Amino acid sequence: MSENKYSKWTVEGDKKTKWICGCFQTADNYFKFCDTHNETLKKAIQAQIDELDMTLIVDD
Repeated sequence: MSENKYSKWTVEGDKKTKWICGCFQTADNYFKFCDTHNETLKKAIQAQIDELDMTLIVDD
């Protein structure tokens, strides 16, 4: 079965999906979130960055 550009792997196989809002992914792998999801997803991303310790302390 060929993989779809936007898909979800399930026990039944590769299922084609589509965006149901204004969120999208750019060609260079950045995400733009719609007004409905922007605040929630921003909080989720910031929480993951903190939890995964993905930042460095920069001394000026």
